Amino acid sequence: MTTSSEIEPDCTPTRGILISFYVTSIIFNLCLIAQLLTVGVAYFNNPAWWDIHIWLVRGYSGLSLVLLGWSFIAPFSRRIRHLAASLPVLLGLQFASIHLKTPLHLEILHPLIGFTSLYVSSSLVHSISRTLSPTNYQNNQI
Repeated sequence: MTTSSEIEPDCTPTRGILISFYVTSIIFNLCLIAQLLTVGVAYFNNPAWWDIHIWLVRGYSGLSLVLLGWSFIAPFSRRIRHLAASLPVLLGLQFASIHLKTPLHLEILHPLIGFTSLYVSSSLVHSISRTLSPTNYQNNQI
């Protein structure tokens, strides 16, 4: 006689996948923080830092797509998937808000979207860190 736990496949991602996703989300978060700092230096001290600010987003924006794809490949929670899915959307809005010139002056949303991206990214890091805690991982509460 088989029980239902023997029939159902194990949907818990391996610890290696979780740690890799966690490290990638931390790198993404650190890049957002660096971008925030460079825009501050560019605005208040040295305008040459604008180039670094632009270079950073072009360099790390692909990580948002990696995190999105990874979140759907591995069986993560709905919260983690939603947070990962919102990162490329927010980056797309960032690009649109700064490049689209309209009479509505949507560029004023650029810093707000940036801070929202940092909040979402930090929430993703926090959610993964909670998932990695030994009690949650062992109890399959992912």
